[in-house]
Amino acid sequence: MHNQKKAFSLPEVLVAILVLASVIIYFLLSFTIGKYAIQLSKERLVVANLLREEMETVLGTNYSALVDGTAQSQIAISDGLKTFSATKTLDIVTVQAGIYGYKEIHANIAWTGGVIRNRTLSEEMVMYVTKK
Repeated sequence: MHNQKKAFSLPEVLVAILVLASVIIYFLLSFTIGKYAIQLSKERLVVANLLREEMETVLGTNYSALVDGTAQSQIAISDGLKTFSATKTLDIVTVQAGIYGYKEIHANIAWTGGVIRNRTLSEEMVMYVTKK
């Protein structure tokens, strides 16, 4: 009797290693992309909350005290891990001055130095305020 054991050939083993390695690489890559997406979402959430605070401040201001013009300031934003610089812009425009007029308010924060280091990101919020 011949004892014939079946074994894998070298090409079969190499293909199996290649498939296994590519699955592991894609698995690790998905974690890296997920971490990046979470960090970017965290930055945008911090900026959106700052914009919301700015709009609440405007809402607490008397209508007649809202003067037309643009105000710009430099701020530092921290997302818990790092701090990056940003430019906050508040633009107030009166539309149809008079009894039925309203003010159009644009708040914008543009920042660099977060997850995307070499591109400027921006978030904007628009609000319309009437006299009453």
